[in-house]
Amino acid sequence: MDSLEIGLVRQAQKGNREAMEQLFLMEKEYLYKMAFLYMKNKEDSLDLVQECILRCIVSIKGLKQPQYFRTWMTRILINCAHEEWARRGKYDCVEEEVFAASEPFPGEERLDLYQAIDRLNFPYRDIIIQHYFAGNKLSEIAQILNIPIGTVKVYHSRAKSRLKCMLEA
Repeated sequence: MDSLEIGLVRQAQKGNREAMEQLFLMEKEYLYKMAFLYMKNKEDSLDLVQECILRCIVSIKGLKQPQYFRTWMTRILINCAHEEWARRGKYDCVEEEVFAASEPFPGEERLDLYQAIDRLNFPYRDIIIQHYFAGNKLSEIAQILNIPIGTVKVYHSRAKSRLKCMLEA
């Protein structure tokens, strides 16, 4: 995060609405992509982004390190997604049209993979989504999920093993 963004975060923490708006305009594409990875449809993703932004606005004064704004915001988004899944009482299955044709797997194999990812529990699913879809390093995932890097590495390995077992069955 550059000094301009850190300055915007500090201004937003002091109640500057324009700074807050600027931050979310800068992060809107990222937020939507992340929300879509969790919710898998446009309407639910937009609702999730809206809830995340509201929670960020309400709690930004509590952010202790402005340079970790995106990490903090991502954690709020993930929490919102988990709460929505719990509210619904189930996790939605993946819709095949969600995934681009440029994916490296044929349609049926791709659908099997994404359905297997959907069957993973927290935090395994989050680690797979954050690493393979959002492109975050394991160290960044540790910050986002607020767990030790060693734990993330173990969970990552277990998640891959579980996916492999599900796909071979």
